[in-house]
Amino acid sequence: MKRNGETKRRRNVGEESEHGGDPAMWEDLDRNFRQVQSVLDRNRSLIQQVNDNHQSRMADNMSKNVALIQELNGNISKVVSMYSDLNTNFSSAFHGGKNGRDGGGNTGTRAN
Repeated sequence: MKRNGETKRRRNVGEESEHGGDPAMWEDLDRNFRQVQSVLDRNRSLIQQVNDNHQSRMADNMSKNVALIQELNGNISKVVSMYSDLNTNFSSAFHGGKNGRDGGGNTGTRAN
């Protein structure tokens, strides 16, 4: 039965954005999720390149994996940071009354 309540709550949040709510907050969240998805898509590509290089067993390709894995590792840290910022902004919007914005109108997320 709890799931029905959760579904209703999710639906109500979506309805709030359509019927008033804070459209700017939803736009910020959407933009931030798109940024996260972009990094995740890049990670998928990097992982495929690493796998291809590994399967080739060529020394040159294997050495390229070092840089690819370093980039992947950095991107993972970036995604963790972006999700942390999303959590803070979302929580602030619903519990802090600030709509996830600081005094300057910025969402506080990093432009990575």
